[in-house]
Parts: sequence; structure tokens; C-alpha cells
Amino acid sequence: MLEHPTPSPARSTTGAAGKRLRAALAAVAAGSALATLAACSAPGSGSDSGSPADATPTAVNTAVGDTPATLTLFSAAGLQAYEQGLADAFEAKYPKIKVKLRVEADNNYNTVLPRVLASDSAPDIVQPYDLLGGVKDNLLTNLDAYDKAYGWSSKVPASALAPGRVSNGVIGSGPLYQAGGSAGPLVGVFYNKELAAKVGMKTPPASVAELEAVMAKAKKQGITPIVASNQDGLIGHLYNLLLGDYMSAQALSDIVYHKPGASLDTPEAVKATKTLQKWIKAGYFASDVNAINQEASYGQFTGGKGLFFFQGSWIVQTIDKNFKGKYGVFPMPPAEKGGKYAGMTSNTLAFSIASRSKNKDAAALFLDFLTTPEAAKVAVDNGYAALTSDAKSAGKPSLSGTLTEQIQAGYAAIAADNGFDSWLQNSTPEVNTKLNQQLQLLVSGKVEPAAMVKTLQTTYADALKSS
Repeated sequence: MLEHPTPSPARSTTGAAGKRLRAALAAVAAGSALATLAACSAPGSGSDSGSPADATPTAVNTAVGDTPATLTLFSAAGLQAYEQGLADAFEAKYPKIKVKLRVEADNNYNTVLPRVLASDSAPDIVQPYDLLGGVKDNLLTNLDAYDKAYGWSSKVPASALAPGRVSNGVIGSGPLYQAGGSAGPLVGVFYNKELAAKVGMKTPPASVAELEAVMAKAKKQGITPIVASNQDGLIGHLYNLLLGDYMSAQALSDIVYHKPGASLDTPEAVKATKTLQKWIKAGYFASDVNAINQEASYGQFTGGKGLFFFQGSWIVQTIDKNFKGKYGVFPMPPAEKGGKYAGMTSNTLAFSIASRSKNKDAAALFLDFLTTPEAAKVAVDNGYAALTSDAKSAGKPSLSGTLTEQIQAGYAAIAADNGFDSWLQNSTPEVNTKLNQQLQLLVSGKVEPAAMVKTLQTTYADALKSS
């Protein structure tokens, strides 16, 4: 099963099983996670009320920063430290509004959340496991009026907000039900600094062709170009990056979010698969990659056994233990030079407001706070990549600077191109299982790219029909 992190509690926007967040270069996220604030605000503040009838407020009040209120943040234990940091930063900016955390055990959170949202003591802001179900049952607030009032759609990349939009039972477009800033993991190309110097790599490759040229040099020098584990399907990180490059982030997201008519069986997806096959045939992976597991791949990378490692920034805490300062990271280069960056992530600064909230206006102010540099700093301090300034004015990907700076620059490059997407295996559990099998067959030369893509599309279509 492909490893990627989701904040605890794990949530998949499409109902596929999410995986628990790893404590790495922070607690990072792969489906967009939502946190919880519950509130009590002063009388007369905008549309504040506590009934599901107010799930779509129209009259909202943004001038509530000086109105005394108490917000309750309903938190899973695994996110408590991070969310407490956000609460503290918010209180520092708005001292008249207090934020209290109400913490639930990670393994109970998803079970109790629907009951909590439907109760008379519902919190104001939550982390729903099932966004579609929450919207269908009128448990979450339509945030469009607040979006218009605060201008979130102009502050935050559209691809970072897309996982919080729901229309006709489909995620990715329509009314906004979760909002905030933009923070999450960077999934990119980790590199061994010593080996990169040996092959003469002085700048991040600007295209897939340039990346291939570096790998060809490494192969000629007896250096394994790519460290990977495929016993557990983790070549899937690289495959997802290639799909985003050739299909576009939007096209890949359409599949993950079940957009009607979305299909994986396209020439672009086949080209991405052929590219991966070409690298396999060129010997860019270890010959026994299908037998290598995740832990072993970490050891190979930190042991200097390969140049590149296509992974997410959640691995940093693990490999920093004996490899700190010896590696860096850059975003996956576009398919063509000058093209758009794309990459998988999840938004750890996106929150939802419960429809029964009695303090929607105060809670919305908290969501707006999440778009500020102060909130981004909290995310960065907790190991996430985050937009600390306008994405288009952020630094460019580089082989210089600290690891944190490289992660930030890579994340900003993807944000500037509106290139955030998600993992194909998040589309359905059946696709997750089938993808792992097909990647192993591709490595062993037992399936061709076009056939692999057709198999995945058939699995996807059949899963949607039976759901």
C-alpha cells in the first residue's frame, strides 16, 4: 500500500482509507485535513446561530475581532500541539477571542465526530473524515458568503481550496465547505548532495528530459539513479508525479474527486506510464526494487546507495537521524521546460465550520487568520511547507539554502502554478490495491503501459458503479 501521510485523524476526500500522519519535517497531510473550533460569540454578530438551517449563511459580519468570544477547537490528539500553536497565535492577534481545545483520541475521533456535529453542543470548526457526508447531512457550513467577504479565493491557490468544494456529491468544485491558508507536505525529488556533485548537477532539473540526463550520467558512473521501494508500491509516489506532469494537476484531481466523465485512460497517462517504464528498462532502479520495503529504502538512501529518492517531506525526521545535512530536495520538474509544476499534497491549514456553530462569524475570522504569515509560521515551525508570502514572489527552487528553505521554495513553486493534486490511490480503495499490483508488474516487465492504464481505469469505473 502506498505510504503517504494524512493528519490524524486520517481522512480521504473520496472515502478511500487514509493513512496516519507521520511526524516528519512535520506532521503533513495527504487528503486535506480540517481542524475544529467551537465558539460562543457576542449576541448580534452577523449570522451566528446554531441550527442546521444556517448551513448556508448569507448575512455575515467580519468586524468581530474586538467582540469577546470563546472558541472551542475540537482536536484529534495527534494534531493537538500543532493546533494549540495556531490557537495561541490567533489569541495573540485577537486577545478578546479565546480558543479552547477539546481533544479526542485519534482512534475515536472519526467515530464520534458525526455525533458531535449533530449534537446540541456541537463545536464550531471541525476535521470531518467524510466531507461529502458532512455536507449531505447539513453538518457543515457553506462558506461562500465568508469567502466573498474575506476574499479567500484570491488569497489561496485554487488547487489548495478545491478539496473543500462540493457540488452534487462531487469534491473539487462548487460551494466552499473548508477554507484557510495553504500548508502541507512537499512530495518531490530528494537528492544525495555528494552524489549530485559527482554527476555535476548544479541546479534543479527544469524538465523531465533534464532529469533523465542527470540520471543517465549517474548510471554511467555506476551510481544507482533512483532509490525506491516497490514491495509496498512506493514507486507510486514517482508515478503520481509523472501523471501530474503529463495529465496536469487538474486532470489527475478530477479522477481523485470523482468528477463525472473523468478518465485515466488517456494518451497523457499512457505517456507518463511509458516514461516510468523507460526508466525501469534503463536500469535506473535497483534490480531487486520489487523486494525492497520502505524501511530498507530509507537505509539505502542514507547509506549513499542512490542519487534520487522520490518521496514526501514527512520522511525528514526519519532520515535526519543519520543523514542530516547530506541531502536536499527540489520539486518534480515539469514535463517540458517552462511548463507547470505539479505535485501531491494536502492542506493542513484548511478548516470547516459546523452548521450548528453559534459563532460562525468568529470561527470564520479564525479561518481568515489561517491565511496570514503568522499562521504560516506556525505551520512551518511544526514541519509543514507553507505559503509564507505570495507564491509568485517566493524564492525559486534551488540546490542552495537549508532543507527547510528548499521545501518552502518547492511548495511555493507548485502553488504559483496552481499545481496541487492528490494521490491516484485515494480515488478508491480498489484502485489503491490494483495500482500496487500493476506497478510491480510494470517493474517485472509483465504489463505494458497502455494495458496498465486500461486496467486501472476499469478498476476505477467499476468501483464507482458499485459505490
